[in-house]
Amino acid sequence: MTLGAIFMVLGLVADGTYALLAGTLGGWLRGNARFPRVRRYLTGGTYLALGVAAAVSGTGQDER
Repeated sequence: MTLGAIFMVLGLVADGTYALLAGTLGGWLRGNARFPRVRRYLTGGTYLALGVAAAVSGTGQDER
């Protein structure tokens, strides 16, 4: 019971911290005028990197 309570408290503190940081960061990003342009390039770069990774990854078997 004690370990379960400690686990729950630690989870609550960690999740609460993530929520507070996300709310603060979200407000800052909404107020930033350059963010939409940066987000567009960041999203495009992510998709490009995933496409390259998929193209160069193999199945691990000989293709005959």
